[in-house]
Amino acid sequence: MTPKVLIAGAGLGGLALAQMLKGAGIAVEVFERDASPFERAQGYRLHIDADGVGGMSAVLPPRLLALFEATAMRALPYTTMINGDLSLKKRIPIDTYSHTEHHVTAGLATHVNVDRAILRQILLTGLDDVCHYGNPVIAYENHEDGVAAVLADGTKVTGDVLVGADGVRSAIRRQRAPHAQTMDTGVRCIYGRLPASEARRLAPAHVVADVFTFSSDERKVLLGMGGVLFPMEPSAASKCLVPEAKLPAREDYVACIVAARSQFIGKDDAEMRKLSSDELQQLAAELIKDWPDQGKTLIAAGERGSFFYVEMYSSIPCDLGSSPNVTLLGDAAHAMSPSLGRGANVALRDAANLGRQLIAVANGQIALGEALRLYEKDMVEYGFEVVRNAVNKGVMVIGQNPLPDTGR
Repeated sequence: MTPKVLIAGAGLGGLALAQMLKGAGIAVEVFERDASPFERAQGYRLHIDADGVGGMSAVLPPRLLALFEATAMRALPYTTMINGDLSLKKRIPIDTYSHTEHHVTAGLATHVNVDRAILRQILLTGLDDVCHYGNPVIAYENHEDGVAAVLADGTKVTGDVLVGADGVRSAIRRQRAPHAQTMDTGVRCIYGRLPASEARRLAPAHVVADVFTFSSDERKVLLGMGGVLFPMEPSAASKCLVPEAKLPAREDYVACIVAARSQFIGKDDAEMRKLSSDELQQLAAELIKDWPDQGKTLIAAGERGSFFYVEMYSSIPCDLGSSPNVTLLGDAAHAMSPSLGRGANVALRDAANLGRQLIAVANGQIALGEALRLYEKDMVEYGFEVVRNAVNKGVMVIGQNPLPDTGR
């Protein structure tokens, strides 16, 4: 059979899967909650490791893969610990820090920093005819001959497979595995960015060059930074390689994050959501007001209007059960804190692995139910292992809540 695939969610994982399936000639439709592809800010820097690079290589056609590579910074492969005055404390090989030594052993280790919005626009290229906005999947119905996605307006769309790629608050997960829970990490993050020229003026070279650099104090309040230096400016790269991608102009920058437990922030989530970018920038500076001037100056130099707030949640590992025609991908299955920088990478790995299984179904090599079973076996084992590692690192570095003792 050649399956028709319905995807709930147009995040990185859902779009990557759609790219792979469309390239293989498999019918696919994507349903997204947002009213347009650019309704809300997509964030800044992402670290892409061997899982993510391998996923992109599997899902993208050659021209788009070339555009991805042309806009991806080859960062130096270190997670670097610094003091509050930005002086060097320790540079740790990132595969050691992130528990990805298996990439080194397999000879696959690679690390790039990318702009999240640019990456998403690359993944959106060529999918205009299959992406639908402002009408998300809110439930589904199992039928003898497939599955029907129930959209917010009551419309039902039928297919052979439904993929929940709809994030940490996944409606598909709630129905498919109602026992699967997420937890509040207790940590809140304020993100912003500053021009690379300012970062070079104010900070040591490793702040701009390494994958990620951070400092934390005795409260485990963290200041983190990661550069995005484009090998080719995105709009120029797009015009040269894939004009239809229409990438916007972007200047090099350093993303910054201030992460702290809620009690140190002093405001609840409802109050935080109402703060303007300038107010968030001021709050981030206040959180490190007792640090040496060098750290505080970086926040003060941040780009006006670039600061936003994120609440951090994590999945709790569990047995997701099984389904003959509904599966999960990325944060919908295994959301994780940003302490290892691996969430997007595991989502891209999921997309490539699920895409391979569905292509095998279309080629008559395996039955659909068995293909989903094999995909989920790997996805659950690998994804939840990364969740556990991310929680353990988050407890140590940013004081996040530990996982409850569930025996798993």
